[in-house]
Amino acid sequence: MERFRGGFPATIDAKGRFKLPSKLCEQLEAEYGRDVYVCSFAPHELRVYPIAEWEAYEERLLSKRDTPAVLKHKERVSYGQVVETDDHGRILVPALLRDMVDVGGEVVISGRINYLAITRRERAAAILKETTPSNEEREELANLEL
Repeated sequence: MERFRGGFPATIDAKGRFKLPSKLCEQLEAEYGRDVYVCSFAPHELRVYPIAEWEAYEERLLSKRDTPAVLKHKERVSYGQVVETDDHGRILVPALLRDMVDVGGEVVISGRINYLAITRRERAAAILKETTPSNEEREELANLEL
């Protein structure tokens, strides 16, 4: 499986579309085809999953007991939609998500191994400048050999 890597600037246009960088577009189409699932796990970020990766995630989600956290998560991700990448490598953010998720204008598309994340450019910059792992988080990562 080809992994999605790197951060790329992009713009969500007035119609709610963003263009994938050619490298990511080529990877997506060659490995998975043109259909993706666009959803959100958090109020500041969109996620774009190739359909095969999303279906694998759904299977893991279905295997979990319906705890309050799992039910809340299922509800949140259910507002996504299947979208086809167009001939120009653009993905349309569903109108409902555009209204509900604080992502628009200048964004960063970042490869997160098996999916893409779309975040406002200012937020991505702030995360890189201000987010430092706590000692506990560093220890956890070290224990995971990461």
